[in-house]
Formats: sequence, structure tokens, C-alpha cells
Amino acid sequence: MSENQDELKVQIKAWLKQQNISRNDFAAECFVSPNTVRNWLAKVAIPKDKEALIRLMMEKTEREKKLKEAARANWKPFVVMLSSEDYKLIEEAARRDNMTVEEWAEATLIKDAQKRMKNYYDDSSLPEDVSLAAEVPEEYGAPRRSGPSSSPPSSARRKPRQ
Repeated sequence: MSENQDELKVQIKAWLKQQNISRNDFAAECFVSPNTVRNWLAKVAIPKDKEALIRLMMEKTEREKKLKEAARANWKPFVVMLSSEDYKLIEEAARRDNMTVEEWAEATLIKDAQKRMKNYYDDSSLPEDVSLAAEVPEEYGAPRRSGPSSSPPSSARRKPRQ
């Protein structure tokens, strides 16, 4: 086995730990058995095709991490204090839309702000650095469809507070 393979195995172990990926899940991603992964990481050489697949998986993760970091450079933190009851309501709405609470809150806030600015305020009064044409797809904030329970019946929706 080459020194290159030994180095790769060390990188794989570190990557699995960093990404919190179990060896069983990793084996499934590589289309092999968990026993095969155990052997690869212990003593057996990783076949070239599987080595290429693993390197691509690790590179993809690194690219995604760098993209998220670059995007976050322009983000502004936003904190909202909620009662437990209100948080549970938002949590349930997010669950029904197949989103995290953070994704749901972000989507809902952006959609609502755009709607309010369009319907209630004169565009000419906006500061120059504020645009209604935020980089948000039209469907942003819409429920994500994934199953029969993803869309609540209209009678189950809570009316907004006045």
C-alpha cells in the first residue's frame, strides 16, 4: 500500500469524524459493506474507483463549506425572543413545511417584508441601499412538498394575531 493511501485513510477518518458520518453511512455512500470500509481503513488498499469517489465526496463537502462561509460574510445576525407557545407554533409550521425553524422564519420574514414594502409603502421613500427585488426565488418561503402531511388543511391554520 502506498504512502498516498495511508495519508488518504487518515484524511478519511478525520473527515468522517468532522462530518459526524458513521462508517455504516459512509459504506452505503460508497456502495460497499461496513466490513469493506473497516478493512480499507485498517489494512486493505482502497480500489482506485472508490478512492476517486471518496475524494469527490470530501471535496464536495469542502466546497459547500467554503460557499456557506462566503455567503455568511454578507449575512446580518437577527435574534427574536419568543414565548414557548409562539416557538412551538413556529416549530410546527416549519415541520409542516418541511423546513427547519430557522429556514421557515427567514423565508417568512423576507416574504412578509417584501409584501409589506410593495403594498404599504411608497418605493420612493426607500433608502438607496434597500431593494424590493431581494435575491429570493418566487417560491421562497413556500412549503416544501414531500409527503401527504406536508400541507395542513386550511382549517388547521392559525390566524395571525391582530
